[in-house]
Amino acid sequence: MAELRLGILIYRPLEVERQDWEPVIAALQRQLPHVPVQPHWLAYSDLEIAVRARRLDALITNPAHYVALRHSEGLSTALATLLRRRQGIVTVGFGGTVLVAANSPLQRWQDLRGRRVAIPHEESLEGWYLQRHELQRRGVSSDAIDWIPVGMLHDRVVQALLDGQAEAAFVRDGLWEAMVASGRIAPGRLRVLQRQDLPGYPVAVSTPLVPEWPVAVLPHVDDDVRRQLTLALLLIRDDAALATGAIAGFVPPQGYAAVENLLRGLRVRPFGVPQLTWSETMRANAKPLALIASAVLTLLLLMLILLAQKRRLRQSLRENTALLDELSMLAKTFDSNQGVLITDAQGRIMRANRAFEAITGYTAAESIGHTPGELLHSGHHDAAFYRTMWQALIEHGRWEGEIRNRRKDGSIYPEWLSISAVGDASGRTRYYVAVFSDLTWRKQAEAQIENLAFFDPLTGLANRRLLLDRMQQALSQARRSERWGAVLFVDVDRFKTINDTLGHDAGDAVLRAIGERIRAAVREQDTPGRLGGDEFLVLLPATFDRRDDAALAARAVADKLAAALRAPIPYQDQTVTLTLSIGIALYGNDGDADTTELLKAADLAMYSVKQMGRNGVAFFDPEMEAAIRARHALQRALAHAIEAGELRLYLQPQVDARGRIVGAEALVRWQRTDGSLVSPADFIPLAEETGLILPLGDWVLQQAAARLRRWQDDPHLAGLRLAVNISAKQFHGPALSQRVLEALTLHGVPAHRLELEITESVFLEDLESARAMLQALDAQGVSLALDDFGTGYSSLAYLAELPFDVIKIDQRFVARLGQHRRQDEAVVTTIITLGRKLGMQVLAEGVETAQQADYLLNHGCHLLQGYHYGRPMPVEQFEMQART
Repeated sequence: MAELRLGILIYRPLEVERQDWEPVIAALQRQLPHVPVQPHWLAYSDLEIAVRARRLDALITNPAHYVALRHSEGLSTALATLLRRRQGIVTVGFGGTVLVAANSPLQRWQDLRGRRVAIPHEESLEGWYLQRHELQRRGVSSDAIDWIPVGMLHDRVVQALLDGQAEAAFVRDGLWEAMVASGRIAPGRLRVLQRQDLPGYPVAVSTPLVPEWPVAVLPHVDDDVRRQLTLALLLIRDDAALATGAIAGFVPPQGYAAVENLLRGLRVRPFGVPQLTWSETMRANAKPLALIASAVLTLLLLMLILLAQKRRLRQSLRENTALLDELSMLAKTFDSNQGVLITDAQGRIMRANRAFEAITGYTAAESIGHTPGELLHSGHHDAAFYRTMWQALIEHGRWEGEIRNRRKDGSIYPEWLSISAVGDASGRTRYYVAVFSDLTWRKQAEAQIENLAFFDPLTGLANRRLLLDRMQQALSQARRSERWGAVLFVDVDRFKTINDTLGHDAGDAVLRAIGERIRAAVREQDTPGRLGGDEFLVLLPATFDRRDDAALAARAVADKLAAALRAPIPYQDQTVTLTLSIGIALYGNDGDADTTELLKAADLAMYSVKQMGRNGVAFFDPEMEAAIRARHALQRALAHAIEAGELRLYLQPQVDARGRIVGAEALVRWQRTDGSLVSPADFIPLAEETGLILPLGDWVLQQAAARLRRWQDDPHLAGLRLAVNISAKQFHGPALSQRVLEALTLHGVPAHRLELEITESVFLEDLESARAMLQALDAQGVSLALDDFGTGYSSLAYLAELPFDVIKIDQRFVARLGQHRRQDEAVVTTIITLGRKLGMQVLAEGVETAQQADYLLNHGCHLLQGYHYGRPMPVEQFEMQART
């Protein structure tokens, strides 16, 4: 397909629609890079014309419009359903609202009889059909209302209400809140009629919810394009550009059967014949109307005759009122899909439909002659509730509300009940008609919405939103009661390793197990929750009189959590053992900290545990925050220093047995712009921990290669070699051998002049990978040195197997020479002998005295390095010393 022409129905001003939709179009384009996406924002009539002319390939419209076009134009089934974000909450459904003036006397749907009501379009689902359906359910005919079609957009409908052209306005939910938020309407000027505030739903509605707008394609679009578009729509939900916009993406298609049933009930397109306007009727029926006009004259004469007969028949009709009432009751009873029962004036059941039996479990035969209270009374409502109900029936002839009843099997269910009194010609009540709907499904949906809004779907624990709300309540309670509580910030140590080695399914299973153990370990009054990823939180309520008591209780809970997680977690045919880093922050009546500061304090305390080696507990104190801030500042400064050229290369001489300089070890120093030096002991460990060691190591490697290139042109320095330290992260990082080769090639340096110093700790995790990397470096001709030999888990096996050229004796052994400790001298002598036997050069570092140098040389050490021969010095100073 050369391009994808996408039609989008607009119901608000075009600039608002474009602002909401353009990030979606851009995200969709990123998923379909080879198919240009061309959006077309169209109103109802323009969209239909474009569909009929096949000027579009796909469209996004409201569900009622989609159902109509699917029947008339052969649209595909829905590919996906739209997700909208309103007030930070993502929704997959929407409804309609009825707006009235804040001081309007209108309170119920029935109050709209005889009123002027503005609507946007006669095929608008959210601005016409949904509200009409609610009116129809309550017995309010469309003919009883003075409709004012304003036309798209919905904003115009609201404006008609504000201008006094209408007494009520039918629009989509959320529009009122958006116009108030943008300042176009004063907050207290309008209100929502028959308002429903659904739990977890961000805006007020007047009608039940239906699924959001579907996406469909036209018949000419082939299956491959349809599949590509469906996949692209479902994938853009993860696009970062949609993380905050009004449209959050798409989900698999929802069911639109409820919308079809609603349209059937209203007898509207495509399930009914739409009414023609007066001008259309006149043009289409000009000739028949002429004939009819002549016939009307004849009929008028007949009507005069019939009027006399009508007067005589009127008396007969009054006499048969009882029969007509009976027929009316039967029609209401058996034509409704809702539960319906009819009682006499004393409340005894006379009729019940099949829906009544399906909801309550009682058949019509079992019900007749009993009162509803005898069959359905649940005990959930007191006598005052029923007195209010009967008072409304007597005074107003109608009562409506939510009630709980009992089924035949004993189960309690919620229902929405509407009772109407039916009187005779004299005004005396003869019957009561009750119409009710089972609200069980709605209550379950509300509970599901609440669960999704406040609980983590993976672990079932409280989510961040609920935790922050509980923390705010706990802080307020602590200040009022002058008591103390605590917050425990729990982080699972090295959890990423589980995802990397066992997969994300294993990670999810482990997180669920952690959630279960945390829930079992804390008290009933505590609130455990998951912040996200591998971070959990436990809130201890403010029930302690003293700060120390809260601290002791928090430590006890922390120890209990650590013990609970210490037991292995089974997963398939293996087990996972975990440790926790726990930070604790106390709260009480000694300050006015908010939830953000409390959470930050617990997080900092947890971070301090991480710095101290993980698997521990720490309490927050202000000095900890200052230290961590200083560390973060140093980290940012180091990253800037690498980019800004504040690093300096220093060299420490390496000499042979005759004291001649044969090479140097390259060391890095950090000189700030003000001339001050930062100690390597401060920034090298930080670089290792934060990953900055990778760009820092690459900088040293490039500087060393460039320096060796300059030395090749100086006969006094051409024979020197330069040693560069390789950290464990560099060694295991991406393509070390490739980066070394690129540096040598870029600067044209002989490989044997570059020496890489590697500690034995890099072999402990994966010896085979280390062997492959060392062999690749050795094949390039680079000299390899084993640094700090003897200080770790030295193994003669890998020393013999791996292609090292140099062994470096650690300075801790050298420092103890001359103290007449036979054990230290034996270790040094053994390392020298071992290196010579294996054909390697042996270099001793940390040589500070002539006595140490003599001992090493007398026992066969090849090379020496230390303060005795020179401290680390700037490159220029080293070169001057090497030339002399």
